[in-house]
Amino acid sequence: MRKGLGDWYFIVPGTDDTFSYMEGIYTHRLTPDYSIEMDKRSTKPGYAVLNLLSVYSLTYQVMDLLYQQVPVANLYMERLKDRWIIHMKDARLSGVSVELADFIKRSAKQGRVRYVPEYDALSIESEEELLSVSLSVDIKDWLRKKGEQTGKSMLYIAAEIFEEVYQHEQDKAGKYQSFSINYIEGIYTRRLTPDYYIELSKRGTG
Repeated sequence: MRKGLGDWYFIVPGTDDTFSYMEGIYTHRLTPDYSIEMDKRSTKPGYAVLNLLSVYSLTYQVMDLLYQQVPVANLYMERLKDRWIIHMKDARLSGVSVELADFIKRSAKQGRVRYVPEYDALSIESEEELLSVSLSVDIKDWLRKKGEQTGKSMLYIAAEIFEEVYQHEQDKAGKYQSFSINYIEGIYTRRLTPDYYIELSKRGTG
């Protein structure tokens, strides 16, 4: 195993016992079952985050699976007390058992885990996506000035605006839903009756 950018070491499954890479190779004569590929880091934004119990058999199965199928450059593992926190770029994992897939899905604290039938694989994805938008020169200048004033990038400012608009629309939708529920409750639960009726007549054709 490897924590962050530190040294590689071996960990005994089901325990917290560890020993150095050199000790494992030359003292215990351990040999690998598969090779680990470093490869290039993905440029896609964001990470999926898995939160795993440190001393648990399925945790080591997940780590084993990731090391076999995900380039190390796209993984970052952090030990926090009795948990392993794994940050990872998007990946598709094949040969995942139902039990292990369910464990991964329950352990995902950020991102999305789903089965992809066309690849017969389990997909672990970040929730962030790249979005290309064409803007006028005036809007770009405005974003640039806002960025200079706040010390944030133009991209960050634009993302904040999108987030605010989205949240506003979600709040509006929630209010409309609340109104419809309250209306039904008023009629059938509280037995409210109208003081007058609204008539809908035919529209004139003249």
